[in-house]
Amino acid sequence: MNINLISQSTYVSTPFISVMIGNYKFGIIEKSTGITVEGNNVYKDTRVTYPNYLKSLEITKINGQVNKYTLKLEYTVTDRSDPNFFEKVFSSVSDSRKIVFSYGDYSAPTYMYKDEEAIILNIKSDFDIASSKIIYTVNAVSTGILSNVGTYSFDGMEDKPSNIIRDLLWGESSAAYGLLEIFPGMRDRKRVEDLGLLPNNDVVKHIEAKTNITIFNYLSYLIDMMASSNTDEFSKDNLYVLVVCDDTSGILDGTYFKINQCDRRVEHSEAYELDIGFPSQNAVIDFHIDNDESYAIYYKYQQQLNDEQYVQRISPSGEIIEDYAPIISSGTPEHETHESQKSWWAKVTEYPIKASITIRGLLRPAILMSYVRLNVFFFGRKHISSGLYIVTKEQDSISEAGFKTTLNLIRIAADDEFTSTGDLSSNKVANAYLGIR
Repeated sequence: MNINLISQSTYVSTPFISVMIGNYKFGIIEKSTGITVEGNNVYKDTRVTYPNYLKSLEITKINGQVNKYTLKLEYTVTDRSDPNFFEKVFSSVSDSRKIVFSYGDYSAPTYMYKDEEAIILNIKSDFDIASSKIIYTVNAVSTGILSNVGTYSFDGMEDKPSNIIRDLLWGESSAAYGLLEIFPGMRDRKRVEDLGLLPNNDVVKHIEAKTNITIFNYLSYLIDMMASSNTDEFSKDNLYVLVVCDDTSGILDGTYFKINQCDRRVEHSEAYELDIGFPSQNAVIDFHIDNDESYAIYYKYQQQLNDEQYVQRISPSGEIIEDYAPIISSGTPEHETHESQKSWWAKVTEYPIKASITIRGLLRPAILMSYVRLNVFFFGRKHISSGLYIVTKEQDSISEAGFKTTLNLIRIAADDEFTSTGDLSSNKVANAYLGIR
């Protein structure tokens, strides 16, 4: 059964931010709950007061990359306050550079929140002399960035990439790479395996030797090499992607990473579902297609590409890209891509659409690489941008103005209504949808 992505229990009603820098904690200083009675209706009203320091927090999460945080602080200097107060706060973590962000929803029945640990990258100070204010912009990144400190060399071998990743974490030489220090949530191997954070269904591949490479880049390389055992190695129906999770309030109690598998051919009964248009217009703030060409025209060019010479990957910006790699083409029939014999209309609906959507703030653990089924309605009829999408980027923005979540999406399968084998895939019905008679 699909899960409504913006049901009352999933989006944030009363957002809060709390930040811990060394022994200093900034955030909520007052929380009060009131009851309002109007006729036979009783309303619970939660009021939260923010200090004047925290202005906003933005969290950007992209598949295969470390998470980024941008915190804005505003400090008003008075004749009785120390103009160097925050300089003293920041100097208290000059060794560890550690900062912990907490954010969530005070109105949730179980007080939902997240604690995420990061490392301060830099701090920018701006002065508003007229108002006697100092505005600080703190940029931080996941502790996983420490995996880019130092380079290593690895021998070539024939093995499953997932086996090599496990050796890097728990093998005899794992201490030399320090991954468990950077990702302490991975220390309990049994727990990691029980949660399925590391797939084991990939096939043996030829792993090239690597020289002077960071451990994080080597992890990314191994994941790029992973191919599912139930598909041929050049299949585009399967993608494995690295997701970094800084959440320290969850069941692993520490930063960890997981490898998500995207497969568009299986039934995703547990996908999140979101209707765009009535009745969700109050929760969906913005939706637009990011393709800079008309997919109704461009798909024919896509069909002319020699698919066996291209490998799909997810770029650092969270988009699927195709790398030209003719050396992988063997010309053998088993590696050829055969398109199904569908009508023009059905092929258009299968084109991989890039989209982004802004909705009321969500508080879900690691939504990256989750499946979202979008139903785009106009007067009760679906648009062909509907279908099954994966989330490649998540950006949360929290401030006194509220909590918004922007998701970057890539469609991996069209809506069943447009790809069924019945009349809906015929040109006659396509023309009816397009208003052509």
